[in-house]
Amino acid sequence: MMAVAVALLAVAPCVLLALLTGLGQRRRGTSGPLVALAGLAFPVTWLIWYLRDERPFRRPA
Repeated sequence: MMAVAVALLAVAPCVLLALLTGLGQRRRGTSGPLVALAGLAFPVTWLIWYLRDERPFRRPA
């Protein structure tokens, strides 16, 4: 029983982050299948959002 509780505590934050990422991608106007993919691969999605929105590697003019 304790192992199940520990497993739920480990998985629950990942599921929550995946759902929130999917919702964020949906608000950006993406279709359903891409929203699901964004939720499953949320660390990669966050990196893409950061690079697209902030452009951290571009030198100021």
